[in-house]
Amino acid sequence: MSRQYFADVLTEPVNSAYTTITATSETVLIPTALVSIPASEPRAGKVYELTVGGTITTGVAGTMIITPRYGLVIGGTSLGASPTQNYVPSITTAPFLYRCLLVFRSIGLPGANSTVVCVGKWESGGAIATASSQTSVSHCTTGAAISVDTSVASGLWIGITVSVAPSIIPQFHIWRSLN
Repeated sequence: MSRQYFADVLTEPVNSAYTTITATSETVLIPTALVSIPASEPRAGKVYELTVGGTITTGVAGTMIITPRYGLVIGGTSLGASPTQNYVPSITTAPFLYRCLLVFRSIGLPGANSTVVCVGKWESGGAIATASSQTSVSHCTTGAAISVDTSVASGLWIGITVSVAPSIIPQFHIWRSLN
């Protein structure tokens, strides 16, 4: 007999837009308090999914990097940054959708003895009536799984680095466990 799961979000989406991102340094996409992972909750095979949607406005040509981290702050363990990707310039309030999966492969003793892999993709609109002009940025854990400490409370910290000041407005998030 198979397991029965009940779909539900782990934290309720906030009823307003999140802080607008205008910095050119690595900045958190949404607050990590909204994508928390309690201590000792993960188990081998556990899968978390984060979906964030909103709008992005770009000025002149520039680049974007997405860096997911396991931790509550920018200094958390990197889970595999995206390559530096050009984005479409001169776009006003284009919709974006970011989706990320965090998979726990093994759970070990306290300390950085558990392993995870992470994959995600950012898609945002491009120039109106211009084929293939959307921005697409993907990231993935490459090589061996990343070692993390699941014995302490943590979270999924999604860093966005843009080379020229953008206006990224996250409008909603969905944080859930798939199993």
